Amino acid sequence: DVGGAKFVPRWVSYGENLARGKPYKVSVPSRTHWDAGDPDGAKLTDGVIGPPYAGGIGPRYALCWDKGDDPVIDVDLGEVKSCGAFRIHLSAGWPWWDAMKGQVADRVELLISQDAQGFRSQGFFALNLRWKDIPINHMMPDDETATGFTYALVPESPVRARYVRFKITCERTATVSEVQVLDSIRYDPYDLKIALPGEKG
Repeated sequence: DVGGAKFVPRWVSYGENLARGKPYKVSVPSRTHWDAGDPDGAKLTDGVIGPPYAGGIGPRYALCWDKGDDPVIDVDLGEVKSCGAFRIHLSAGWPWWDAMKGQVADRVELLISQDAQGFRSQGFFALNLRWKDIPINHMMPDDETATGFTYALVPESPVRARYVRFKITCERTATVSEVQVLDSIRYDPYDLKIALPGEKG
């Protein structure tokens, strides 16, 4: 026993998605590999998140960009809102990098503005994961990979913004099926305990 603090899993609770159904602009039109594309300009805020794996039918739910396209997604919330968290579902056409193995080399910076003029950076999404980053109520695929994942960026305290910018640096053919702006997100300790037969929890 080497000692140290006991690891306690977390249960995540998501607030309202302020970006659902809201308009957005992309600086680089989506490619159409593997049925990807966004002809109606609605996929990224339609409330439908793509599958938790890369390839297969995944790209048809998403916008797709090749290495070097480096798109910028600007979402207009319609009015200044209090934003507690930001999320993006990032996956790929190819290669199928696994975030659980630290393979993801893409980058996504989050910026906000109240007037669409001066954007302030809120930092970068952490696109490589460890098991401690996975909430206990998040269902992982059977193979325990994260080739498609909805990443969250949570500021220290809620920020006020009308315009939310996702600035993506693609190091492969990457896909994005959804972007979200939540009014809140909460993580609560959730200690799983094992009880012997006949014992009460």
